[in-house]
Parts: sequence; C-alpha cells; structure tokens
Amino acid sequence: MSWEQVGAGSLLDVDDLAGYEDTFIGEGQRGMLEVDLRMSVSSSLVKQLENELRQRGVAEVSVTTASPMLRITYRKGFPWLPVIVAAILGLIVLAILIVGWRFFREIIETIPKALKPGLGIAVVAAIILGLVVLAKRESKK
Repeated sequence: MSWEQVGAGSLLDVDDLAGYEDTFIGEGQRGMLEVDLRMSVSSSLVKQLENELRQRGVAEVSVTTASPMLRITYRKGFPWLPVIVAAILGLIVLAILIVGWRFFREIIETIPKALKPGLGIAVVAAIILGLVVLAKRESKK
C-alpha cells in the first residue's frame, strides 16, 4: 500500500485536519494520521485509543506505535478525522505529548502489481518495434 502526504502541522493547528479529509480522501479510501510525540507511549494507551475509536464507529481503524510516533489508519465512510482528533485530545496524557502530525491518503494503484512487469516489457517491445519500423522507412528513402 502506498501513501501520499497531504498535510502536516503542529498541535496548534490540529483542528485543521478535518479540511484535509474532506478535500483529499474519497469515500471508501483509506487515510493515515501520524502523530509525532515527545516520548513513547505504552501499548495499553495505544489499545485504549484504538478501543475508543472502535466504540465511536471509526471504520477499519488500526492504531500502532513506532515510538515516539503514533500511527492511525482507517477507511473513510464518514468524515472520521474530527472524531479521531477528539479522541486523541480526550486522552490528556497523549494530548500533552503531541509535537506534530502528518496526514496521508492511500494511493490507489490503477495497474495491479502482477501486471507491472509484463506491461513494462510490452512498452519496451513497442518502443523497439517503433524504432525498427522507423529505421526501415528511413532506409527505403
């Protein structure tokens, strides 16, 4: 799965996140919020946040940590970012640790991975064939 960063900021502008979701994430597309923290957090706090988000109905939510970063992924079916931000800020222990955030959207690949090598070979073959045809035309002149 590939991700494209569409926004970043600090704790002071965390309320701006809702606009990113509305602008950059389509219905059914996945979003990811990475929150940079001052220090690592316990796995129990991570589980508490994930459980809170599940209870609030956030679709396909997953909360992981790679200290001192917190990563939240979800599928949009409803504008979930305001709900996620409220849950994070509601956990005071977590809220005071926030240094910054980055928001990503999933990049949907239009060509299946299995077809990419064959497509690459086909493009190279087409270029070579075009060059051969062009060379034959030039040699006839």
